Amino acid sequence: MKAHTMAMATVLVLTGLSLASCTNGQKPNENMETKRGKVIGIGGVFFKSQDPEKAKQWYEDHLGIENGPYGHVFTWYHNIDSEVEGQTVWTPFESDTDYFGDNDMMINYIVDDMDAIVERLRKEGVKFVDEVTGYEGLGKFVHIEDNEGRRVELWEPVK
Repeated sequence: MKAHTMAMATVLVLTGLSLASCTNGQKPNENMETKRGKVIGIGGVFFKSQDPEKAKQWYEDHLGIENGPYGHVFTWYHNIDSEVEGQTVWTPFESDTDYFGDNDMMINYIVDDMDAIVERLRKEGVKFVDEVTGYEGLGKFVHIEDNEGRRVELWEPVK
C-alpha cells in the first residue's frame, strides 16, 4: 500500500472525532482561545520503520500496544469529566516512504478551522509543502514545515 494511501486509511478511523477543545490543566493562551484556526489535538503519530509489521509486533509484545492493519488507535477523553472521546493514531510506515519528507516521523495535528489557520500561517510566513486537499469522508489536509524543517500535517476532520 502506498504511503499516502496508508495515511489516508489510517485517518479513516478518526472521522468520528469530536472537536471539543482539550486541556492539560494549564491556562490557555487567551489570544488563541477566542480565535478560530488553532490546533485542538493530536490526530496521529507516524514514523518510518525498516519493517513496520515487526515494529508493530515489538510494540505489542513489549509495550502492550495492540495493532490493526493501520497501527493502533488510542482513545482518550477531552477532560476528566467528559464523555466526549477523541482518538490518536499510532502507525509505523515503510522506511522508504516520502510522506514525511526527509524526516523519520511526522505528527498530525487536528485543527478547528483549516481555512483560518492556513490564512494566518501564510501571513506569518510559514512554509507550505502542499496545498489544502480535501478527501470525502475524511476532511481537509495540508502539510507545512516547522522552524527546523520538520514536516507537520494539519487535519480538519469532517464535521
